[in-house]
Amino acid sequence: MAKLDYSKIFIKEACPTSIGGQAVMEGVMMQGPERIALAMRLPSGELYLKTKLRPTDPPAMKVPVVRGVVAFARSLINGMTTLMESADILEKFAPEEYAGEESRLEKWINSKFGQRAAWNILMTISLVIAVVISIALFVIFPTWVVNFLGRWIASSLVLNLIEGVLRILIFIGYILLIRRMDEINTLFRYHGAEHKTIHCYENNLELTPENAQQFYTLHPRCGTSFLCFVLIISLLLFSFLGWPNLLLRILSRLLLIPVIAGLSYELLKWAGRSDSRIVRILSYPGLMLQKLTTAEPTDEQLEVGILSLKAVLVDKDMPVIEGFVDKDGKMIGDSFWKPGSEVMSRKLPDDEEEITAADEESINEAIRFLDDLDEEGYEKVEGPSGDGVSLPQAIADHFQEEAKSSILQRRFTADIKTIENALNWGRAALSMVENGRNEARIILQYATGLTQSELITKSKELMDDDDFEEYEKRIHDRLTGTPLQYILGMQEFMGLPIRVNPSVLIPRLDTEVVVEEAIRIIREKGWNHPDILDLCTGSGVIGVTIAYKIPEAIVTMTDLSEDAIRTAMSNAELNEVNRKCVFLQGDMFDALPADRQYDMIISNPPYIESDVIDTLSIEVREHEPKMALDGGSDGLDFYRIIAEDASSHLRSGGVLVLEIGAEQAGSVKRLLMKNKAWDNIRKIQDLAGLDRAIIAERM
Repeated sequence: MAKLDYSKIFIKEACPTSIGGQAVMEGVMMQGPERIALAMRLPSGELYLKTKLRPTDPPAMKVPVVRGVVAFARSLINGMTTLMESADILEKFAPEEYAGEESRLEKWINSKFGQRAAWNILMTISLVIAVVISIALFVIFPTWVVNFLGRWIASSLVLNLIEGVLRILIFIGYILLIRRMDEINTLFRYHGAEHKTIHCYENNLELTPENAQQFYTLHPRCGTSFLCFVLIISLLLFSFLGWPNLLLRILSRLLLIPVIAGLSYELLKWAGRSDSRIVRILSYPGLMLQKLTTAEPTDEQLEVGILSLKAVLVDKDMPVIEGFVDKDGKMIGDSFWKPGSEVMSRKLPDDEEEITAADEESINEAIRFLDDLDEEGYEKVEGPSGDGVSLPQAIADHFQEEAKSSILQRRFTADIKTIENALNWGRAALSMVENGRNEARIILQYATGLTQSELITKSKELMDDDDFEEYEKRIHDRLTGTPLQYILGMQEFMGLPIRVNPSVLIPRLDTEVVVEEAIRIIREKGWNHPDILDLCTGSGVIGVTIAYKIPEAIVTMTDLSEDAIRTAMSNAELNEVNRKCVFLQGDMFDALPADRQYDMIISNPPYIESDVIDTLSIEVREHEPKMALDGGSDGLDFYRIIAEDASSHLRSGGVLVLEIGAEQAGSVKRLLMKNKAWDNIRKIQDLAGLDRAIIAERM
């Protein structure tokens, strides 16, 4: 089995979202922050789209664990409802393939309660039946079967483990069985399309089938992974409950379902936003199970997933729609003017051109034209030519020439500074830059102030000249090697915004490993009000993060550079920890009073060998401050100072945390061992398995 590339599954360095989805019959449902969209491809090849506003989350969705129970119940109900909606659409528009003869029960319910009420009743019955069968198959049956083993196995722990394993095997067997059905295989391909589409969006790529195809069909926030967590947590939890009689076991399992669902939900949310080794291990069974519930989609199926995702990214004020659309989500075929709608489409006779008026000016003109019509003029009005014509034809005549002219005038070419054209130009300009396509989009967001969703929904709009000039300038800066972070003036670090500029180093992901270890040690030591020194603070990223994550800590930050100290102060204020921080300017320990001591000293000092700096990438050697990089001829100049002087500024039992180069662990450790003040010297590795930090304790 090929090794998984976790960079295409976990999204720590991308843009995590709350967007989720579900495969349905011949389509995909996507759920965004404000609306839900169901997109389908009918057997005729036509695309059908239905959107609706998403209900407001109840207050319980803010309570950990409890929100998992609520989300599980809502997911169950919404999932069944959406599946039945997709089946209903297929029966309506492809009756020869999907419509079946009504059963006696359906006919009776229709006649007694009406079609809409009948649909709700049948959905409720289907949901109840599905829940009952699931409980019987995955809860009652396994514990009933294992009950017979109690005659030969005395250990309650072993019996519970056997029951849990049997439950997992039944679930896997059930999936393997239904995979044999053609309809389910199609459903699983749309499931894969849903995952690939979300991956594409979360990795900041243009939503195209070609871009989406490069990702796995596996996603850490998938419902299949949720069910896997449920099975594993239930196996572990039930193992602690002993082995009472059959009735009590069944009742205990039923009563604990909400608790298990809540814990599984929290675990799933963690897996969706973290890239840690623990999360990868915990997610592995669910990802393997997803290989059974997903399949590689076709480009056409990905188009459906993309259509559904785009439909939930629109502005919240846009009206909901239902009907046949093109792949960009624009309504086609016969339609009507809807009060409050921002789009009017009208299909003219076959021998005439289809006219669509959607820009604000045309809409306002349409409204004024309709306002001039009296109630009696609804059936027959005086058209622009003076002849009596019907209202639909009057609207068509009135706008035909205007719309044609408007379309010709607003035809978007490469010379027109639309958001879409600007993005394409930027991507072409940065085509030789690693990750240039993504960086062009990020720079465009910075220049325009638009969100990622708005870049998609407003792609045809014209850019302001000032915004375009700003965008053009920053694309040029990137081409000359200026790091993206300096262009934006910002870099995220452990979820916090950190301001950066050419006077400070850009925070790296490697440093997160060092800071996470420092925070773990502080909490493990149980210091009430830890006194922390961040030596060579630079942007203040280490000290500010510790001050934010450890609210009771007092953090002192020192640096030789006055500009660096100002930047660190700015970041402390930005993250609202400035009241807990002290800033001192000076060369290493010279900035401190001679008798000042701390619980922890943490530092990421300059450690690049002087001769190596000229071999670094242009972004680093030409733009990042050399003073923060150059560690002397062997890269160890600052570690010698720290090994000699840090112990006098640490309290007994205090801890020294040093970030190091990947090949410096042995050298730094030997420097510390020369000073008999240090004990328990050890190294820490990063996610790539490279040496990243040295930890030492003050005797």
